[in-house]
Amino acid sequence: MFLTWMHMRSTWMLLASLVVLPLMACGGATAGDSCDEDSCPDEQVCRQEFPGGFCAQTCTQEGVQGGCPEDTVCATQLGSLLCSPVCEEQDDCRENYACNGVSGSDVKACQVKL
Repeated sequence: MFLTWMHMRSTWMLLASLVVLPLMACGGATAGDSCDEDSCPDEQVCRQEFPGGFCAQTCTQEGVQGGCPEDTVCATQLGSLLCSPVCEEQDDCRENYACNGVSGSDVKACQVKL
């Protein structure tokens, strides 16, 4: 009886980890995060010409947050309109990115330092 209970417990632990681990692995990256070729969500592409890589999702109107992931805003990055992380101060941005105002809005975004 004890071995059966231990076997069932082990089976449940294995099943739980098989459900939870994939969710943890794919849930982190969003627009503006650092990346390599395969680390961005499906609707985004890793722009490796940006310092540290940049998970890029295009947008159409600077200063608009609609159409971009949560906590991002449409901002110009190296000549392209991309969803960019919203920031309040420089410490909110990665190295080589500056917290600058975004035209057409009252928010700031992390943008590549030129």
